[in-house]
Amino acid sequence: MSKSIIKNRAFFFVILNVFLSISSFAQSDIVGKWKTRDIIGYTDVAEYSLIKEKEPDSGRTVTFNLDGTFSSGETMQCLTGCFAFTSGTYAMVDNDHIHLTVEDVRFVGFTCGMNKRQKEDFIKDLGVFYIYKEGDKIRLIPSSGVLQDDRDEMLYTQMANNFYKEWRKYDYVWQNTNGNNQQEIINDCIDSKKQIVLSNCKVVFSTKRDLEEFLILKDDKEFHYVIYDSHNKKVSLAYPKNKG
Repeated sequence: MSKSIIKNRAFFFVILNVFLSISSFAQSDIVGKWKTRDIIGYTDVAEYSLIKEKEPDSGRTVTFNLDGTFSSGETMQCLTGCFAFTSGTYAMVDNDHIHLTVEDVRFVGFTCGMNKRQKEDFIKDLGVFYIYKEGDKIRLIPSSGVLQDDRDEMLYTQMANNFYKEWRKYDYVWQNTNGNNQQEIINDCIDSKKQIVLSNCKVVFSTKRDLEEFLILKDDKEFHYVIYDSHNKKVSLAYPKNKG
């Protein structure tokens, strides 16, 4: 068995075990006041990051109440600005998912009259979020409500982050491509080292960073990484460098 296969398998099972060990959330776990970077439902963000507030502090917060309501806002230092406060309802779909709905928003401050955003823009169903726990912090990540899909997405995201931290540990063999979609681009990707049967692989994850697209392919045994340079129209598999 090649060293690259052993390395990828070991990495996969380490990450998978981490996710399987994550404890589920109950309503009693989320009730309380949390620090947050973003006011719930007010800022367009990919996810919300919450840290349980241990003592009163300034900044943005969200409070989940036992009666299924929440409120989110920020500490007002003065009234010369415009401060937003949202409130609404939440429901635990299961121990791993929460459903959020913004039902009201109010603005406080002397400059709020210049705010062109309308109250109706914020009153909406935010949908279902996956509750991902990291120590004393939780992340609320948009979800379809399928737990295995959430765990896979987190695993693949971590794999992508690890790759970009360690991209120098891989060899690349760049090929020209005129592909207009993922499958066409992968079809132009040639395994010059004869290690992978690309026709047996399927794309399980992709993400874009600057002018690059990073794809994770999976066959029956392991994962493979493909890098597409959209600026230079080149594509390559990423081969783990062999160590002595």
